[in-house]
Amino acid sequence: INHPMDLFTINSKLKNDKYTSIKYFEKDMHLIFHNCYTYNDRGSEIYNLGEELESVFNKIWVEKVIFQVGQKEKLKRVRDTDDSSTGKL
Repeated sequence: INHPMDLFTINSKLKNDKYTSIKYFEKDMHLIFHNCYTYNDRGSEIYNLGEELESVFNKIWVEKVIFQVGQKEKLKRVRDTDDSSTGKL
């Protein structure tokens, strides 16, 4: 494994504000899964558990991203409404 990554390291990075973007967090998570598939034999228990965890992560991640986009759109609409009511462009 050329670039090791684990949940303990990710947790430490989160606690110490080492991620400058959510993209780096996502990249580290996917690195864990990539390493799992590289190191473990296809069909092994660990490989299969990696697939399950990746599936759960992807589902939750997509839900969070969709939620964040929705929140930003709501904020934009509120700002646009406020600007139009005050005559600002």
